[in-house]
Amino acid sequence: MSSGDPGAKPSWWTRVSQLGIVGLSTEEERKTRLLNQCSIIAAVTLLSFTIGYWTDPARFAFGLVANLGAAALQLSVLWLVARGLRSLALGLFLLVCNLQLAAVCVFLGPDVGYQYYFFAFAAVVFLVTPRGAWFFYPFSAISVAGYLYFTFVMAPSEALVTIDSSIALLAKVTTIVTTFGTLVLLGYLFDADTRHAEERLAAEHARSEALLLNILPASISRRLKSSHGSIADGFADVSVLFADIVGFTELSARMPPGALVEVLNDVFSSFDDLGAELGLEKIKTIGDAYMAAAGLPEPRADHADIAVRMALGMKRSLDEMNRDKGYGLSLRIGIHSGPVVAGVIGKRKFIYDLWGDTVNTASRMESHGVKDAVHVSEATAKLVEARFELEPRGTIQVKGKGEMVTFVVRGERQSA
Repeated sequence: MSSGDPGAKPSWWTRVSQLGIVGLSTEEERKTRLLNQCSIIAAVTLLSFTIGYWTDPARFAFGLVANLGAAALQLSVLWLVARGLRSLALGLFLLVCNLQLAAVCVFLGPDVGYQYYFFAFAAVVFLVTPRGAWFFYPFSAISVAGYLYFTFVMAPSEALVTIDSSIALLAKVTTIVTTFGTLVLLGYLFDADTRHAEERLAAEHARSEALLLNILPASISRRLKSSHGSIADGFADVSVLFADIVGFTELSARMPPGALVEVLNDVFSSFDDLGAELGLEKIKTIGDAYMAAAGLPEPRADHADIAVRMALGMKRSLDEMNRDKGYGLSLRIGIHSGPVVAGVIGKRKFIYDLWGDTVNTASRMESHGVKDAVHVSEATAKLVEARFELEPRGTIQVKGKGEMVTFVVRGERQSA
Protein backbone atom coordinates (compact mmCIF):
# COMPACT_ATOMS: atom_id res chain seq x y z
CA MET A 1 0.00 0.00 0.00
CA SER A 2 3.02 2.23 0.28
CA SER A 3 6.14 2.70 -1.74
CA GLY A 4 9.07 0.48 -0.85
CA ASP A 5 11.43 3.43 -1.19
CA PRO A 6 10.94 5.79 1.81
CA GLY A 7 12.13 8.71 -0.31
CA ALA A 8 9.90 7.92 -3.31
CA LYS A 9 6.90 10.12 -4.05
CA PRO A 10 3.68 8.20 -3.30
CA SER A 11 1.43 7.30 -6.22
CA TRP A 12 -1.85 9.11 -6.80
CA TRP A 13 -3.65 6.00 -5.52
CA THR A 14 -1.71 6.10 -2.26
CA ARG A 15 -2.24 9.85 -1.84
CA VAL A 16 -5.99 9.60 -2.43
CA SER A 17 -6.29 6.49 -0.24
CA GLN A 18 -4.67 8.33 2.66
CA LEU A 19 -6.94 11.37 2.59
CA GLY A 20 -8.20 12.25 6.07
CA ILE A 21 -6.29 9.55 8.00
CA VAL A 22 -3.99 11.84 10.00
CA GLY A 23 -4.58 11.59 13.74
CA LEU A 24 -6.87 8.56 13.53
CA SER A 25 -6.62 5.35 15.49
CA THR A 26 -5.27 2.29 13.68
CA GLU A 27 -8.74 0.88 13.05
CA GLU A 28 -10.22 4.21 11.93
CA GLU A 29 -7.23 4.75 9.64
CA ARG A 30 -7.73 1.38 7.96
CA LYS A 31 -11.49 1.86 7.58
CA THR A 32 -11.08 5.38 6.20
CA ARG A 33 -8.45 4.25 3.71
CA LEU A 34 -10.78 1.50 2.48
CA LEU A 35 -13.68 3.97 2.26
CA ASN A 36 -11.58 6.24 0.03
CA GLN A 37 -10.60 3.32 -2.17
CA CYS A 38 -14.17 1.99 -2.42
CA SER A 39 -15.52 5.41 -3.39
CA ILE A 40 -12.98 5.57 -6.24
CA ILE A 41 -13.89 2.05 -7.39
CA ALA A 42 -17.60 2.89 -7.28
CA ALA A 43 -17.12 6.11 -9.26
CA VAL A 44 -15.00 4.39 -11.93
CA THR A 45 -17.52 1.54 -12.23
CA LEU A 46 -20.41 3.98 -12.64
CA LEU A 47 -18.56 5.95 -15.30
CA SER A 48 -17.68 2.77 -17.20
CA PHE A 49 -21.36 1.76 -17.37
CA THR A 50 -22.21 5.25 -18.55
CA ILE A 51 -20.37 4.48 -21.80
CA GLY A 52 -23.13 2.03 -22.73
CA TYR A 53 -25.84 4.62 -22.20
CA TRP A 54 -24.20 6.92 -24.75
CA THR A 55 -25.19 4.49 -27.52
CA ASP A 56 -28.72 5.90 -27.22
CA PRO A 57 -28.57 8.92 -24.86
CA ALA A 58 -32.17 9.95 -25.50
CA ARG A 59 -33.53 6.54 -24.55
CA PHE A 60 -31.16 5.97 -21.63
CA ALA A 61 -31.20 9.55 -20.34
CA PHE A 62 -32.37 8.53 -16.86
CA GLY A 63 -29.62 5.92 -16.45
CA LEU A 64 -27.06 8.34 -17.85
CA VAL A 65 -28.00 11.09 -15.40
CA ALA A 66 -28.31 8.65 -12.49
CA ASN A 67 -24.84 7.20 -13.10
CA LEU A 68 -23.13 10.55 -13.65
CA GLY A 69 -24.80 12.05 -10.57
CA ALA A 70 -23.92 9.01 -8.46
CA ALA A 71 -20.30 9.09 -9.68
CA ALA A 72 -20.04 12.77 -8.71
CA LEU A 73 -21.48 12.01 -5.26
CA GLN A 74 -19.03 9.12 -4.79
CA LEU A 75 -16.12 11.42 -5.58
CA SER A 76 -17.52 13.98 -3.12
CA VAL A 77 -17.00 11.32 -0.43
CA LEU A 78 -13.26 11.96 -0.78
CA TRP A 79 -13.81 15.70 -0.32
CA LEU A 80 -15.80 15.08 2.89
CA VAL A 81 -13.23 12.64 4.26
CA ALA A 82 -10.38 15.08 3.58
CA ARG A 83 -12.21 17.64 5.73
CA GLY A 84 -12.70 15.26 8.63
CA LEU A 85 -16.42 14.64 7.97
CA ARG A 86 -15.97 10.87 7.99
CA SER A 87 -19.39 9.89 9.33
CA LEU A 88 -21.14 12.08 6.76
CA ALA A 89 -18.90 10.69 4.01
CA LEU A 90 -19.61 7.09 5.07
CA GLY A 91 -23.36 7.67 5.23
CA LEU A 92 -23.35 9.33 1.81
CA PHE A 93 -21.29 6.53 0.27
CA LEU A 94 -23.58 3.76 1.54
CA LEU A 95 -26.77 5.66 0.69
CA VAL A 96 -25.65 6.47 -2.86
CA CYS A 97 -24.56 2.87 -3.45
CA ASN A 98 -28.00 1.51 -2.61
CA LEU A 99 -30.07 4.28 -4.21
CA GLN A 100 -28.12 4.21 -7.46
CA LEU A 101 -28.38 0.44 -7.72
CA ALA A 102 -32.10 0.53 -7.00
CA ALA A 103 -32.65 3.32 -9.53
CA VAL A 104 -30.84 1.47 -12.34
CA CYS A 105 -32.59 -1.81 -11.51
CA VAL A 106 -35.97 -0.06 -11.71
CA PHE A 107 -34.90 1.57 -14.97
CA LEU A 108 -33.45 -1.49 -16.75
CA GLY A 109 -35.16 -4.33 -14.91
CA PRO A 110 -33.73 -7.51 -13.37
CA ASP A 111 -32.65 -9.16 -16.62
CA VAL A 112 -29.43 -7.11 -16.86
CA GLY A 113 -28.32 -8.50 -13.46
CA TYR A 114 -27.37 -5.10 -12.07
CA GLN A 115 -28.79 -6.21 -8.72
CA TYR A 116 -25.77 -8.50 -8.23
CA TYR A 117 -23.84 -5.44 -7.15
CA PHE A 118 -25.94 -5.43 -3.98
CA PHE A 119 -23.82 -8.42 -2.88
CA ALA A 120 -20.63 -6.38 -3.08
CA PHE A 121 -22.09 -3.44 -1.17
CA ALA A 122 -23.55 -5.71 1.54
CA ALA A 123 -19.96 -6.76 2.29
CA VAL A 124 -18.49 -3.27 1.86
CA VAL A 125 -20.62 -1.97 4.74
CA PHE A 126 -18.53 -4.00 7.21
CA LEU A 127 -15.23 -3.22 5.52
CA VAL A 128 -15.57 0.55 5.77
CA THR A 129 -17.60 0.99 8.97
CA PRO A 130 -15.69 1.46 12.27
CA ARG A 131 -16.94 -0.66 15.17
CA GLY A 132 -18.28 2.37 17.00
CA ALA A 133 -20.48 3.36 14.03
CA TRP A 134 -22.74 0.27 14.26
CA PHE A 135 -25.77 2.33 13.16
CA PHE A 136 -24.47 2.06 9.57
CA TYR A 137 -24.74 -1.75 9.62
CA PRO A 138 -28.43 -1.78 8.52
CA PHE A 139 -27.24 -0.62 5.09
CA SER A 140 -26.02 -4.20 4.61
CA ALA A 141 -29.53 -5.51 5.23
CA ILE A 142 -30.89 -2.93 2.76
CA SER A 143 -28.48 -4.22 0.11
CA VAL A 144 -29.56 -7.81 0.70
CA ALA A 145 -33.21 -6.78 0.57
CA GLY A 146 -32.56 -4.94 -2.69
CA TYR A 147 -31.01 -8.02 -4.24
CA LEU A 148 -33.89 -10.25 -3.14
CA TYR A 149 -36.52 -7.82 -4.40
CA PHE A 150 -35.05 -7.22 -7.84
CA THR A 151 -34.21 -10.91 -8.32
CA PHE A 152 -37.38 -12.64 -7.09
CA VAL A 153 -40.12 -10.00 -6.91
CA MET A 154 -39.74 -7.51 -9.74
CA ALA A 155 -40.84 -8.76 -13.16
CA PRO A 156 -38.81 -7.82 -16.28
CA SER A 157 -41.92 -6.22 -17.73
CA GLU A 158 -41.94 -3.65 -14.89
CA ALA A 159 -38.72 -2.07 -16.17
CA LEU A 160 -39.04 1.52 -17.38
CA VAL A 161 -37.01 0.66 -20.48
CA THR A 162 -37.34 -2.48 -22.58
CA ILE A 163 -34.01 -3.97 -23.70
CA ASP A 164 -33.45 -6.56 -26.41
CA SER A 165 -32.89 -10.00 -24.88
CA SER A 166 -29.48 -10.46 -26.48
CA ILE A 167 -28.29 -7.07 -25.16
CA ALA A 168 -29.78 -7.86 -21.76
CA LEU A 169 -27.87 -11.17 -21.70
CA LEU A 170 -24.63 -9.43 -22.65
CA ALA A 171 -25.24 -6.81 -19.96
CA LYS A 172 -25.97 -9.57 -17.42
CA VAL A 173 -22.75 -11.41 -18.23
CA THR A 174 -20.84 -8.14 -18.03
CA THR A 175 -22.44 -7.34 -14.68
CA ILE A 176 -21.63 -10.78 -13.27
CA VAL A 177 -18.01 -10.51 -14.38
CA THR A 178 -17.57 -6.97 -13.06
CA THR A 179 -19.33 -7.83 -9.79
CA PHE A 180 -17.00 -10.77 -9.32
CA GLY A 181 -14.05 -8.55 -10.22
CA THR A 182 -15.21 -5.92 -7.73
CA LEU A 183 -15.43 -8.51 -4.94
CA VAL A 184 -11.96 -9.82 -5.81
CA LEU A 185 -10.58 -6.27 -5.84
CA LEU A 186 -12.19 -5.51 -2.47
CA GLY A 187 -10.70 -8.70 -1.06
CA TYR A 188 -7.29 -7.76 -2.42
CA LEU A 189 -7.48 -4.26 -0.96
CA PHE A 190 -8.60 -5.60 2.39
CA ASP A 191 -5.82 -8.19 2.41
CA ALA A 192 -3.21 -5.62 1.35
CA ASP A 193 -4.37 -3.21 4.04
CA THR A 194 -4.34 -5.99 6.63
CA ARG A 195 -0.81 -7.01 5.65
CA HIS A 196 0.26 -3.37 5.81
CA ALA A 197 -1.23 -3.11 9.32
CA GLU A 198 0.46 -6.36 10.36
CA GLU A 199 3.82 -5.15 9.06
CA ARG A 200 3.44 -1.92 10.99
CA LEU A 201 2.41 -3.88 14.09
CA ALA A 202 5.42 -6.19 13.71
CA ALA A 203 7.72 -3.18 13.35
CA GLU A 204 6.21 -1.53 16.43
CA HIS A 205 6.53 -4.81 18.33
CA ALA A 206 10.18 -5.09 17.33
CA ARG A 207 10.81 -1.51 18.48
CA SER A 208 9.01 -2.21 21.77
CA GLU A 209 11.04 -5.38 22.29
CA ALA A 210 14.27 -3.52 21.57
CA LEU A 211 13.28 -0.79 24.02
CA LEU A 212 12.37 -3.36 26.67
CA LEU A 213 15.70 -5.11 26.22
CA ASN A 214 17.42 -1.75 26.71
CA ILE A 215 15.67 -1.52 30.08
CA LEU A 216 15.72 -5.12 31.32
CA PRO A 217 17.92 -8.17 30.72
CA ALA A 218 16.45 -10.54 28.11
CA SER A 219 15.82 -13.36 30.59
CA ILE A 220 14.10 -10.99 33.03
CA SER A 221 12.04 -9.47 30.23
CA ARG A 222 10.72 -12.92 29.25
CA ARG A 223 9.86 -13.78 32.83
CA LEU A 224 8.19 -10.42 33.42
CA LYS A 225 5.94 -10.86 30.37
CA SER A 226 4.77 -14.26 31.62
CA SER A 227 4.54 -13.31 35.31
CA HIS A 228 2.11 -11.06 37.16
CA GLY A 229 4.13 -10.66 40.34
CA SER A 230 7.53 -9.37 41.38
CA ILE A 231 10.76 -11.06 40.28
CA ALA A 232 13.55 -11.65 42.80
CA ASP A 233 16.59 -13.94 42.55
CA GLY A 234 19.49 -14.52 44.89
CA PHE A 235 23.06 -14.56 43.58
CA ALA A 236 25.88 -15.77 45.79
CA ASP A 237 28.79 -14.31 43.82
CA VAL A 238 28.42 -10.96 42.12
CA SER A 239 30.64 -7.91 41.71
CA VAL A 240 28.94 -4.53 41.92
CA LEU A 241 30.52 -1.39 40.44
CA PHE A 242 29.71 2.22 41.26
CA ALA A 243 31.32 5.11 39.39
CA ASP A 244 30.92 8.82 40.07
CA ILE A 245 32.07 11.63 37.78
CA VAL A 246 34.36 13.98 39.64
CA GLY A 247 34.20 17.59 38.45
CA PHE A 248 30.74 17.29 36.95
CA THR A 249 29.26 19.85 39.35
CA GLU A 250 31.89 22.41 38.34
CA LEU A 251 31.29 21.62 34.67
CA SER A 252 27.54 22.10 35.06
CA ALA A 253 28.08 25.59 36.42
CA ARG A 254 29.72 26.78 33.22
CA MET A 255 27.68 24.82 30.64
CA PRO A 256 24.12 25.28 29.36
CA PRO A 257 21.75 22.40 30.30
CA GLY A 258 21.50 20.99 26.79
CA ALA A 259 25.25 20.78 26.32
CA LEU A 260 25.64 19.30 29.80
CA VAL A 261 23.24 16.48 29.02
CA GLU A 262 25.12 15.81 25.78
CA VAL A 263 28.36 15.41 27.72
CA LEU A 264 26.76 13.04 30.20
CA ASN A 265 25.18 11.05 27.39
CA ASP A 266 28.51 10.87 25.58
CA VAL A 267 30.30 9.56 28.67
CA PHE A 268 27.64 7.07 29.74
CA SER A 269 27.12 5.80 26.19
CA SER A 270 30.80 4.88 26.01
CA PHE A 271 30.38 3.04 29.35
CA ASP A 272 27.33 1.22 27.96
CA ASP A 273 29.30 0.05 24.92
CA LEU A 274 32.14 -1.15 27.10
CA GLY A 275 29.77 -3.00 29.44
CA ALA A 276 28.05 -4.72 26.52
CA GLU A 277 31.44 -5.78 25.15
CA LEU A 278 32.61 -7.23 28.48
CA GLY A 279 29.29 -8.75 29.48
CA LEU A 280 28.32 -6.61 32.47
CA GLU A 281 24.74 -5.68 33.25
CA LYS A 282 24.12 -1.96 33.49
CA ILE A 283 21.76 -1.39 36.41
CA LYS A 284 21.08 2.34 36.32
CA THR A 285 22.42 5.86 36.31
CA ILE A 286 21.74 8.19 39.22
CA GLY A 287 22.52 11.75 38.28
CA ASP A 288 26.20 11.64 37.34
CA ALA A 289 26.74 8.21 38.95
CA TYR A 290 26.85 4.92 37.03
CA MET A 291 26.03 1.47 38.46
CA ALA A 292 26.74 -1.90 36.87
CA ALA A 293 27.16 -5.51 37.98
CA ALA A 294 28.93 -8.63 36.76
CA GLY A 295 27.71 -12.16 37.41
CA LEU A 296 24.00 -11.65 36.87
CA PRO A 297 21.41 -12.39 35.66
CA GLU A 298 23.58 -15.21 34.28
CA PRO A 299 26.18 -16.27 36.88
CA ARG A 300 29.83 -16.30 35.84
CA ALA A 301 32.95 -17.26 37.77
CA ASP A 302 35.06 -14.34 36.52
CA HIS A 303 32.64 -11.64 37.68
CA ALA A 304 35.27 -9.77 39.71
CA ASP A 305 37.79 -9.76 36.83
CA ILE A 306 35.13 -8.44 34.46
CA ALA A 307 34.11 -5.69 36.89
CA VAL A 308 37.71 -4.53 37.33
CA ARG A 309 38.33 -4.59 33.57
CA MET A 310 35.20 -2.53 33.15
CA ALA A 311 36.46 0.02 35.69
CA LEU A 312 39.86 0.34 34.03
CA GLY A 313 38.20 0.62 30.62
CA MET A 314 35.93 3.38 31.91
CA LYS A 315 38.95 5.34 33.06
CA ARG A 316 40.66 4.94 29.68
CA SER A 317 37.50 5.93 27.83
CA LEU A 318 37.04 9.09 29.89
CA ASP A 319 40.72 9.98 29.49
CA GLU A 320 40.31 9.77 25.70
CA MET A 321 37.23 12.01 25.79
CA ASN A 322 39.03 14.50 28.01
CA ARG A 323 41.91 14.57 25.55
CA ASP A 324 39.71 14.84 22.44
CA LYS A 325 36.93 17.08 23.77
CA GLY A 326 38.43 18.86 26.73
CA TYR A 327 35.87 17.77 29.31
CA GLY A 328 38.32 17.87 32.22
CA LEU A 329 36.47 15.13 34.14
CA SER A 330 37.67 12.34 36.42
CA LEU A 331 36.16 9.15 37.83
CA ARG A 332 35.95 7.71 41.31
CA ILE A 333 35.13 4.00 41.07
CA GLY A 334 34.33 1.46 43.77
CA ILE A 335 33.82 -2.33 43.52
CA HIS A 336 32.76 -4.95 46.04
CA SER A 337 31.98 -8.63 45.56
CA GLY A 338 29.48 -10.79 47.39
CA PRO A 339 25.86 -11.98 47.46
CA VAL A 340 22.95 -9.85 46.26
CA VAL A 341 19.25 -10.11 45.58
CA ALA A 342 18.27 -8.88 42.11
CA GLY A 343 14.88 -8.43 40.50
CA VAL A 344 12.00 -6.24 39.46
CA ILE A 345 9.39 -4.89 41.85
CA GLY A 346 6.43 -2.53 41.65
CA LYS A 347 3.87 -1.96 38.90
CA ARG A 348 5.19 0.97 36.86
CA LYS A 349 8.49 2.15 35.33
CA PHE A 350 10.25 -1.17 35.87
CA ILE A 351 13.94 -1.34 36.63
CA TYR A 352 16.17 -4.35 37.22
CA ASP A 353 17.69 -3.46 40.58
CA LEU A 354 19.94 -4.95 43.26
CA TRP A 355 19.60 -5.12 47.04
CA GLY A 356 21.79 -6.24 49.90
CA ASP A 357 24.89 -5.37 51.87
CA THR A 358 27.11 -5.98 48.83
CA VAL A 359 25.42 -3.09 47.04
CA ASN A 360 25.84 -0.78 50.02
CA THR A 361 29.49 -1.74 50.44
CA ALA A 362 30.22 -1.17 46.74
CA SER A 363 28.68 2.28 47.06
CA ARG A 364 30.93 2.97 50.05
CA MET A 365 33.98 1.84 48.06
CA GLU A 366 33.12 4.55 45.53
CA SER A 367 32.34 7.32 48.02
CA HIS A 368 35.49 6.57 50.07
CA GLY A 369 37.60 6.04 46.98
CA VAL A 370 40.33 8.04 45.35
CA LYS A 371 40.03 10.33 42.36
CA ASP A 372 41.16 8.66 39.11
CA ALA A 373 41.43 5.30 40.85
CA VAL A 374 39.58 1.99 41.10
CA HIS A 375 38.92 1.31 44.78
CA VAL A 376 38.07 -2.30 45.71
CA SER A 377 37.20 -4.14 48.89
CA GLU A 378 39.29 -6.96 50.35
CA ALA A 379 36.69 -9.46 49.07
CA THR A 380 37.15 -8.28 45.49
CA ALA A 381 40.92 -7.98 45.88
CA LYS A 382 41.25 -11.66 46.82
CA LEU A 383 39.37 -12.63 43.63
CA VAL A 384 41.51 -10.53 41.27
CA GLU A 385 44.97 -10.32 42.90
CA ALA A 386 46.44 -12.93 40.56
CA ARG A 387 45.57 -10.93 37.46
CA PHE A 388 45.72 -7.28 38.59
CA GLU A 389 48.28 -5.17 40.40
CA LEU A 390 46.86 -3.96 43.70
CA GLU A 391 48.11 -1.26 46.04
CA PRO A 392 46.96 -1.63 49.66
CA ARG A 393 45.31 1.40 51.20
CA GLY A 394 45.49 -0.17 54.61
CA THR A 395 42.60 -0.01 57.01
CA ILE A 396 40.15 2.84 56.51
CA GLN A 397 37.05 3.90 58.36
CA VAL A 398 34.00 3.29 56.16
CA LYS A 399 30.69 4.92 56.99
CA GLY A 400 28.18 2.33 58.17
CA LYS A 401 30.76 -0.50 57.95
CA GLY A 402 33.49 0.45 60.39
CA GLU A 403 37.11 -0.41 59.64
CA MET A 404 37.79 -2.11 56.30
CA VAL A 405 40.91 -3.19 54.46
CA THR A 406 40.78 -1.86 50.90
CA PHE A 407 42.96 -1.70 47.80
CA VAL A 408 43.50 0.43 44.72
CA VAL A 409 43.85 -1.31 41.35
CA ARG A 410 46.84 -0.06 39.40
CA GLY A 411 46.33 -2.15 36.28
CA GLU A 412 46.54 -5.64 34.86
CA ARG A 413 49.58 -7.75 35.62
CA GLN A 414 51.93 -8.22 32.71
CA SER A 415 52.15 -11.83 31.61
CA ALA A 416 55.60 -13.36 31.93
